Amino acid sequence: MKSRMALISAFMVCTLVSASGFDSCEWIDYLSNPQRTGYSPCTGPEYPEVLWKVNIPGTFDASPFILGSTVLTYWEDSRFNPSKGRVILFDVITGDVIEELGRKTYFFHEVFPVDDRIIGYDGEALYDIDLVSRKFTLLARIPENSSNSLSGHHFVIRGNMGAVFHYVFNRYPLILEDGIIIPSGIGVCLSRADYKIVWNLDDITKDPDLDTHTVAGDESTAFFIAEKRGASYILAVDPSTGELKWMSDKLPLAGGWLVLGNDTVFCGGEKLWAFSWDGLKLWEFAPEDIIITNIVLGPDAVYFADCVKNLYKIGLDGNLIWKTTWEGNQFFQSHLIGAGNILYCVENLGDGALETSGSRVTAYRMEDGSKLWSLALGSPGWVRRVPTVAQGILIIGTMDGDLIALASDPELFVKQGDAHLSKGSTEKAIDSYEKAAELYEKRGDMSRSQEILNQIQELENQPPVSATPEP
Repeated sequence: MKSRMALISAFMVCTLVSASGFDSCEWIDYLSNPQRTGYSPCTGPEYPEVLWKVNIPGTFDASPFILGSTVLTYWEDSRFNPSKGRVILFDVITGDVIEELGRKTYFFHEVFPVDDRIIGYDGEALYDIDLVSRKFTLLARIPENSSNSLSGHHFVIRGNMGAVFHYVFNRYPLILEDGIIIPSGIGVCLSRADYKIVWNLDDITKDPDLDTHTVAGDESTAFFIAEKRGASYILAVDPSTGELKWMSDKLPLAGGWLVLGNDTVFCGGEKLWAFSWDGLKLWEFAPEDIIITNIVLGPDAVYFADCVKNLYKIGLDGNLIWKTTWEGNQFFQSHLIGAGNILYCVENLGDGALETSGSRVTAYRMEDGSKLWSLALGSPGWVRRVPTVAQGILIIGTMDGDLIALASDPELFVKQGDAHLSKGSTEKAIDSYEKAAELYEKRGDMSRSQEILNQIQELENQPPVSATPEP
């Protein structure tokens, strides 16, 4: 009990410190940061090694967050008819469950950290999720507009070539210094001091038909994707007052992806558009068909994929740098995230039938689009939410209840072995140490590999084994 409480307290301290300023190597926000870049300059796995894998029958239908020594995510009992869910904290190194708290009557659309809190959003209200007291406390009711065309969990669109495409939109908030902006259909800003409503777009725009579903921004400007009778628009507002700064002309988005650069707003759907922060359209790029992934903004380019199996790298000037093929399907959106010089593509495959569907993660070199490796996730369930990468670990949740952590840093496997050993799990510790020795040998660090093999020999009390280089 004491150990569990210490880990929960460590999680709370981590989120409180991280919230004071954006650390690009952490992953404590949706798509990594309020700008929704989906990119971290810190490296992810160079090889597809499984650090750990957990299965809880049901579905992981929320984007995970890596918060110091823990992984925060949300589980539902069924991907087809969710009636209850659990907020779960996992140990980032071992995958062990640290704490879980269930909700039997309603499920959350999104769960996310804010300061030292875990917040749940169920489409109608925000709740404080207290893992210590094991209670859900109502923080605020979120009003909805009368049309609320996006009140469900996803909507269906068609590509230029007739592909039927299911887009799962998110309600993850924009967390600012003084306020929390939620794209709840009308766009609502809550005070971080008392969670009271500061403004909503319905009152400001006087247009009840506008329905927002995506938000990104910073302390100066918040940008929304809004739908109105089948048409899409970008809205830019003052986050302090909600005052409308500008609204784009109608865009044939057919989806809803938004990412912010230092001076550019990128928006994707039928095309990729680039706007200045004051609303001037800078350029547009037309892929072969609609965009079915989020947009990743790397150091010098943006990356996305369309529904006819093309993966693109577009320069910040709108010019094509490279295009390559990938295996994402035409039925369900897939996901991209970047870390260091690697672009990870979670490709959802098949046509939705359990016997023919599944997902895999493929790594591409961001510089030239060359494929580095590909790994089938071993589950027929798709990955419905964007994965996470931080501390060299890539974490992916599937709709069949698998949560998978990939890593290639041998020191992570050493830490895992130490953690197992501290709990008396010698066999698990040896397995982790053996993988660490193998990875050090792969890197050419024979001294460190031999050191770990000697440690294994001491645990097994067997004659020493010498490390030999691979041919």
